[in-house]
Amino acid sequence: MNIEKNKQLMVQLLHGILSMPYFKNYASASGAVHNIASHETAVEILFNAFNLKEWKPFIKPTHEIVWNWINTSYQNITLDNPVMVVNDMPSYSYLSQPCGTHDSPDFIVKLNDSIMFGIECKSSENGYTPMYNSGGIKQPLIYIFCSKKTNSTTIYCGKDIMTVKQQQLLDELIEKQRIVEKEYNEKLKECDINHRGICYYTRPMIQQNGGASYTNYFTHRDREKCEENVYEYVKLMIDKNTQTTSNITGDVEP
Repeated sequence: MNIEKNKQLMVQLLHGILSMPYFKNYASASGAVHNIASHETAVEILFNAFNLKEWKPFIKPTHEIVWNWINTSYQNITLDNPVMVVNDMPSYSYLSQPCGTHDSPDFIVKLNDSIMFGIECKSSENGYTPMYNSGGIKQPLIYIFCSKKTNSTTIYCGKDIMTVKQQQLLDELIEKQRIVEKEYNEKLKECDINHRGICYYTRPMIQQNGGASYTNYFTHRDREKCEENVYEYVKLMIDKNTQTTSNITGDVEP
């Protein structure tokens, strides 16, 4: 499949995603008449409709390998001579929960050559803002977010929500919290006369505030811009990660 056909495939897939109603993430039912088990399942059904086949390797790639694939494809956007990813994942396939059910992304999708996208599903039953919890907001990922309040879906890139500088500050904060946490856990241990092993763990929670103009993903001033950026992002990823005789500088193997 050539570059333009790959772009057409992704444009049609994104159109389909944007037309999706609300689904709960990993819920027993969506609450609507379609009765699909979960948001992730609904997205998989759409993948299948566009002839993307599920890849079920005997041994899943590790977290580090998956993110190496995603980051390499993402970083290729800025390179004149991109690095081609070499792996056993079939062309036009997807891997579900590549890093497990508690870590992002929900899917990694491969077209061909080094065209690999990380996709994360988010949903909200009572609001208009996704919850990121300790997983944070990942720059290279495409996010699919639906809300029961609107019964609709929006899409965006992680890089359009949180800047690299903000991520650096959060990483710095978490590191400082870990140092304080270790200090106080030692003190808790010293006075544990009941022999109960009381300790404390700081779980990072990435939230958003400032009112609806900041937090409502469906009425936000940049919603359309963010959705359009996803289309431009996948087209650029296809352009920069398609193998040609003139753009290969090396391989990234599993």
